[in-house]
Amino acid sequence: MCQKRQHRCEALLAIRAEALAEWCKAETLEEVRSCWARLGGRTTLHRYGREHFSCLAKRPRPRY
Repeated sequence: MCQKRQHRCEALLAIRAEALAEWCKAETLEEVRSCWARLGGRTTLHRYGREHFSCLAKRPRPRY
């Protein structure tokens, strides 16, 4: 896993290139939003690992 400050990670660059290719094929706004959301999730997964998502799921949520 790389941290946020390591911008030249080869795996992260590959994830970005794949997301850009997918984004270029998108035809609707919903498809574009889905591509960028997936990019954010894959980037976070690469940087922080699966434990990050587990901690987020277990964290108590404020009630409004």
